[in-house]
Amino acid sequence: MRIILKKVSLFFLALFVFNIIHAQGVKGKVTDKSGQPISGATVSATASAATTTDAEGNYTLTLQQGSYQITYSFVGYEPQTLKTAVAAGFTDQNVILELSSTSLGEIIVTGTRALGRSKLASLSPVDVIPVAQVTNNIGQVDLNQILNYIAPSFQSSRQTVTDGSDHIDPAQLRGMGADQVLVLVNGKRRHQTALVNVNGTVNKGTVSTDLNSIPASSVERIEILRDGAAAQYGSDAIAGVINVIIKKNTGLTGSVSYGSNVTEYEKDYFANKALGTNNGKTSVTDGGTFQAGLNYGTKLLKKGYVNLTAEFTQRDASNRAGTYYGQIYPYTAGGTPTSQQIIDNDNAILASNGLTRSDFDLRFGNAKVKGIGTFVNAALPVNDQVEAYLFGGYSSKHGEAGGFYRYPNAVPAAIRSNVLQVYPNGFLPLIESDVQDFSLAGGFRGNLAGWNYDLSFTHGQNSFGFTVSNSANYTQAITSATFPTTFDAGQLRFAQNTINFDVNRRFDVLSGLNFAWGGESRVETFAVTAGEESSYRNYSPTSGITGGAQVFAGFQPTNAGKNSRSSYAAYIDLEQDFTEAFTVGAALRFENYTDFGSTLNYKLAARYKITDNIALRGAISTGFRAPSLQQRYYAKTNTLVNNGVFYEAGTFTNDSKLAQGFGIPTLKEETSQNFSVGTTAKIAKGLELTVDAFSIKVDNRIILTNLFSANGNTYLDSILKANNANSANFFANAINTKTQGIEAVLSYNTNFGIHALRLTASGAFLKNEVEKNDDGSVRINATPILVESGQLGNYFNRADQSRIELGTPQNKVTFIADYKVKKFSVFLRATNFGRVTSWSTVTTPSLNIISGAQETLDQTFTSKLVTDLAVSYDIIRNLKFTVGANNLLDIYPDKFNHSGNSSSGRFVYPNLVQQHGFNGRYVFGRLSFKL
Repeated sequence: MRIILKKVSLFFLALFVFNIIHAQGVKGKVTDKSGQPISGATVSATASAATTTDAEGNYTLTLQQGSYQITYSFVGYEPQTLKTAVAAGFTDQNVILELSSTSLGEIIVTGTRALGRSKLASLSPVDVIPVAQVTNNIGQVDLNQILNYIAPSFQSSRQTVTDGSDHIDPAQLRGMGADQVLVLVNGKRRHQTALVNVNGTVNKGTVSTDLNSIPASSVERIEILRDGAAAQYGSDAIAGVINVIIKKNTGLTGSVSYGSNVTEYEKDYFANKALGTNNGKTSVTDGGTFQAGLNYGTKLLKKGYVNLTAEFTQRDASNRAGTYYGQIYPYTAGGTPTSQQIIDNDNAILASNGLTRSDFDLRFGNAKVKGIGTFVNAALPVNDQVEAYLFGGYSSKHGEAGGFYRYPNAVPAAIRSNVLQVYPNGFLPLIESDVQDFSLAGGFRGNLAGWNYDLSFTHGQNSFGFTVSNSANYTQAITSATFPTTFDAGQLRFAQNTINFDVNRRFDVLSGLNFAWGGESRVETFAVTAGEESSYRNYSPTSGITGGAQVFAGFQPTNAGKNSRSSYAAYIDLEQDFTEAFTVGAALRFENYTDFGSTLNYKLAARYKITDNIALRGAISTGFRAPSLQQRYYAKTNTLVNNGVFYEAGTFTNDSKLAQGFGIPTLKEETSQNFSVGTTAKIAKGLELTVDAFSIKVDNRIILTNLFSANGNTYLDSILKANNANSANFFANAINTKTQGIEAVLSYNTNFGIHALRLTASGAFLKNEVEKNDDGSVRINATPILVESGQLGNYFNRADQSRIELGTPQNKVTFIADYKVKKFSVFLRATNFGRVTSWSTVTTPSLNIISGAQETLDQTFTSKLVTDLAVSYDIIRNLKFTVGANNLLDIYPDKFNHSGNSSSGRFVYPNLVQQHGFNGRYVFGRLSFKL
């Protein structure tokens, strides 16, 4: 074996030396009209190779001898093509690019391995979001919110009163699951979070990638591939791919911003009716957010670069809780009190304590967050043919969010005296998070014997630590008023190590053939660490009192553990230009996972240029998503109470004996079929249109079930008791879904004299549907045992169905106008978030205290138009001040139309479906500079 490896090494070394000695091609520098170097510009030769410029705008393109049409392009600049003759040695060719009045010059790197394709020439739709250019004009400070208001196919809204999901915002593409979109950074797979979204909101049961762990100040642009790409990139790329491109420019840039919510809302909407009050809207100023970001880039030695980013964010909590109209204090006068007597009793005690009902509010809004984020992006040429590179980042954020208030009346009578000695007026338990995120990627890329190669290693890890404060373990208060109020509830950790080897070359076949191949090896690890004993233990199991920390019981030792898996992949990727007008792409990828087996996926795509300005494109592909390790091994047991009855309930692993006893199918990968067709058109100078339609069918989609009980089955009851539980839920491949839609982008960019105008109108119109039987009922992937148990409603119910089909906007339309003249610029954006619907599992009508009628709890929330406005002024050449408002007109979602959904008045607005959030108007100011 050593002899073989030695011979192979000598062979490649000989090729490497030969290539250096006999190299020829073109080299030079790319600048703008002012002479400033353009870093990252693409330099590509027809039917040959391609490269990008370094931090100083320099490039070297190795070519065979001959005549070439070499194209120079960069986002925001007019591409330039020069006919160049290459002889022995390198030809010097410097190029000056001019600012573009059209976006045609945007060259993409996502969805294609053929360098030099513009987004209009791509075989699949790709959005290019120039984050570095737009952040100074908007109030959003994190990537999720930036994308939510710019990219119509992207959706992310902050969660509230959902445990860990309050601290990490799940994000969707094309209305699909948060785990059905693949995130890349500089083209390398990004790791997911350790957190599993287990509450009943949109994205229940999914594991997302935390885009907000990447500092926005470090990002040059984001490319969103809106097409199935599992055959190109592997698991998760069912809905598409988000590729975050990190800055590599030189110079110093930075910004400081502060903003807060300045709004008013109907806090007493339900309480007015229940309590007989007549309070109007409540004015609020909260959620103050401070952010400071600094980015510095410099050349490394002569031809390399290093770019560093540091960012600090502090966000105060916001609160849009309604006034609670339920019982707060115990009624001690004797007898059975009327509703009015309970209200009078509460009011008297509140008055004597100098309190109001507002002192018992939930925290229904954004969690309080403080965090730092850093990132580095560097490259250093080893010689003219080889470049070493390194990029990665670290972020740390600490959050604080609330659960449900524990009112004095709700504290169990047996321990009420002891608990109220510590918390005389009850308590609002808090969940504090400690989220650490780290990533590092490095490798070598270059050209060897005409082949472009990239060998890399990527490591990523995320940890989520839970601390519960302002709380109590009720079973410790049975005998004493001395008990801990803060608990270490445990930690989740996820790590991913990936080795990639990618090779590509362009051949003179017809009008050009780009041939790419490569392989990947990945190892993933998920671990659960138990919390301290008092966070989960029931110290008095026979007392009928719930054990564990109130609001979030800690992970138990039986939940703890560490599990890993490996996967291996190999792919080929072809793009053949048959003529200048007709291109076909094909990809084939094989992957093998140690925990479920192998999968083979393909993609075929084509583009045909009808005229110089109009083209058709389409694609067909298969895809897959491997069940995440979190979905395979997350387990947690809690003590719950229902109508005074205490029971143990928890999430158990899919391969447990308990899951087998209930007939839960063995967890396996999701599979998909993706079809798309579209057109691109350059209607006039600066005016471009893209329209794409798509259909994505997903089989064996993974969901988190609802709670199962023995339901009178003695066999199931014995299994539950053996696991110290009364009910349980699981991850399972329960359903099949179909997502269809049309996406369109119309843009117009023009410069006239000292004026510059950029207009964009874009929209996504989606339909998500769970597969149905002929009679209209949902088709369930269930085993005979599960069917016979009579609990299919616990497996997947109508609330779960509405969460997938109707829980996110079925359409979103955005209009953006960006106008600049001399030192002034105005940014105007209007985003229409489509309607969403929430179905309840309770279909029997109940009394609505607002309407006085018997009504069901189902509700559709109408579409909302949110307007953002910002005005900027260049104080001096490189110093800009911006002031503006997000949601200028203070638009809120529809209020709940049924008091039964309001949790006794505490929820005025919906928290289980997503539109644009419920914080109201946000006013901000920002100072940014560039040196």
